[in-house]
Amino acid sequence: MHSVPLVYYFELLAIQEAEMEVDSRPSVHRVHFQESLDTFGHDSGILVQPLNDVLINAHLGFIQINHRYEVRFQFDCPPHLGSLSVRTQDPPNLNLRVVELKPVVSTGLKYEVVLELLAYKEKILREQLVLQSCNNPLLTLTLVLNARVLGKGKGTPFLKTGIHCIGVEMEEESDLSDWQGFD
Repeated sequence: MHSVPLVYYFELLAIQEAEMEVDSRPSVHRVHFQESLDTFGHDSGILVQPLNDVLINAHLGFIQINHRYEVRFQFDCPPHLGSLSVRTQDPPNLNLRVVELKPVVSTGLKYEVVLELLAYKEKILREQLVLQSCNNPLLTLTLVLNARVLGKGKGTPFLKTGIHCIGVEMEEESDLSDWQGFD
């Protein structure tokens, strides 16, 4: 059995303490992640998935009930459609309004759309927007917006890039608005 003299052990401890930086502030524990392992930023944008030439899915992520959002994203336009315009709906959709639809200047095959969306129900919200070709109104492209809507008291969602909360709607059912009648 080989034993190290106790004197060497204490000298080693003294050297290690001298090499350590002494900080008089109270210790604060923080978690640090390597930036190379950070994948958070890769999923922070709206996911736009063309399913075919006439249907595009846009996944908005989590939003909150009774909140009104501005949603802005770009999508590729199939070449056979040419210029696009918004097809009017009858009756109009009160929960989804097109603020702007414009071609991206760098290429005529990509469009940017700005929408105003109201999260009017909990769980899964699916809204459709139909665009039509300016050359032939029978040719259409449907944008399907998908979102997971958190109910009241279920937390505050982290909004994806391109989504901004622009207002909160008053709740229809409230204890303050219920008339109790005469006593």
